[in-house]
Amino acid sequence: RVMPVFLSTSILGNARNLLTVGAAGELMAWFHPHKDHFQNIDSCVPALYLGHGGRGFLNYLHDAPFQSQQDYLGESLVLQTRISGHGLEICFTDTFCETENALQRRIRIENQAGEFRNGGLYHLGHFKMGGHREGNALAFDFARQILTQNHREAALCIGGDALVGHHLGKAGANWGNNARYALEKGVLAGNALEIGDVNFAIGFYFELESGQSLEKTLVFALGETPDTARHALENATFAPAPEKSSAQKDELDIAFGRCLRALPLLRGEEGVAVAAPEFDPEFISCGGYGYFWPRDGAEYVAGLLDAGQSEAAAQMFDWCARHQDASGLWHQRYFLNGVPGPNWCLPPDALQIDQVGAVGWAYGKWLDFAPETKVPKAHKTMLVRAADYLISRLDENSGVHKNAFDTWETFIGSFTYSNAAIYAHLLTTHRVTKKKIYLEAAQRVKTGVLTHFVREMSDGTPFLVRGFRQNGEPDETVDSASLGAIEPFELLDLEVPRELEIALGTLRAMTEKLEVDWMGGRAIRRFEGDEYVGGVPACVNTLWMARCCLHVAQKTGDAALVERAEGFLRVVLKRATPTLLLPELMQGPNGENYWAAPHGWAMSSFVSAYLKLRAARL
Repeated sequence: RVMPVFLSTSILGNARNLLTVGAAGELMAWFHPHKDHFQNIDSCVPALYLGHGGRGFLNYLHDAPFQSQQDYLGESLVLQTRISGHGLEICFTDTFCETENALQRRIRIENQAGEFRNGGLYHLGHFKMGGHREGNALAFDFARQILTQNHREAALCIGGDALVGHHLGKAGANWGNNARYALEKGVLAGNALEIGDVNFAIGFYFELESGQSLEKTLVFALGETPDTARHALENATFAPAPEKSSAQKDELDIAFGRCLRALPLLRGEEGVAVAAPEFDPEFISCGGYGYFWPRDGAEYVAGLLDAGQSEAAAQMFDWCARHQDASGLWHQRYFLNGVPGPNWCLPPDALQIDQVGAVGWAYGKWLDFAPETKVPKAHKTMLVRAADYLISRLDENSGVHKNAFDTWETFIGSFTYSNAAIYAHLLTTHRVTKKKIYLEAAQRVKTGVLTHFVREMSDGTPFLVRGFRQNGEPDETVDSASLGAIEPFELLDLEVPRELEIALGTLRAMTEKLEVDWMGGRAIRRFEGDEYVGGVPACVNTLWMARCCLHVAQKTGDAALVERAEGFLRVVLKRATPTLLLPELMQGPNGENYWAAPHGWAMSSFVSAYLKLRAARL
């Protein structure tokens, strides 16, 4: 099936590869040689032909009557998918090689029907090597029993003892030799080659008495040429699959470990991570996620720092120093090689200015992690250039930043969140340089926020609102991004009674205006009047609220805030993928259970919130 939007359930990969997998073992996208690169796959779906060729029927394993279960095995990224239907249990165990561009799929099929079963288990593949559907070459090497597809600098090889039968076809519906039509007939041609917009069917025939089983293996490998792809195929080694753990663990503990293992797969060799694996490459339902946002990157490394892992932070700051704009800013989003991506938040008055501030905040967090670190000259220059740019964007009268795009890439104005990010960056720059100009600028920003962006409820409780509109008028919308003044940027000093009161009032405003019942728990929407994907709650916002509750509880000792935070952590898992990978949004535009998964900011935020919760429970 053609999949314009790829809602994957799991990911696999290594430093140069990111592979997304669907609930029934569909191979959805394979990003190589870069994690923001071409998907290489249009679709690759498993199918069962039951009966003898020409006399049976075809079922794709993602369709009824099949049911699937999927999980990673033990404390690993070995993925197991179990699919049952027509009296058969089909098990795929997928392992990605650590050193080669290669995926091993071990296939086990067992007859549980109580009677004889025969047929074929196949994969229908439509690969677009190098992102190109047209102009591909597809060939079968009968001596080596290897299928090869290539286009210019991108090649695929498939081998293994599960490649017994094959059909090389053209993917267009008007082509009689389309591999899909061959599968529907249950008769594969075993031909030698095809060219153009190609597809293929590969697999094996089986005959199983009741209780019998059969095991075979496929290996998929990519390379820049057919020779390098074949080298990867023939030289890949795969770790043995661990046993599935029988120990009962709390879902929060499982999800924490899952996040820590999955997060590195989003980071490329360039040193930064995509926000999420691209799942909407034609931008049908969104603007795309397969890019690096500096703010998302800051949150990404912050979660790993909280977990004691600093390598990603060091790599990101080196990247930021290399790719900083001459003016001192960073753009909305980038390809991983440092080239600005397709952006709509453009400087000066429509820049997403929080991207700039968040980098400095994360740098300060890195210094907290390793206070003895000597700041490299390139990093110091980077911080100063960014801080000077931020100061140039501050309004002399109000103290807050001039017009910019907000966190959600929706509104232009001046915002609590963006100003809090700027405040944090300026403090970090002062810490590194010892220059008062940056401390004084930070204080002006804070004074501006507290002067202009605080409102009072009917009972006098103060709380933070969004900020200023583009025309300079007040914007009193309750926006979850305002939580950034509490955590992570800590513009509000909870040791100051008035600022603690504002923090508590802001939590109350979020509760009253943005908290909704969701899947038996409570979750947080982005802001009042949000229309994106119907204004559904999001993991990022809900986990943000959890972190703020825990941050405030650390000061007040309020056990109720700790309980609320745990509830937020648990409710986001109700809309995780079946393998507990977290999305950005807790529902898609057409009612999908999740949207944009796995999402780096959401998973890193879960890591931070989990660790805060665990500390609060001690």
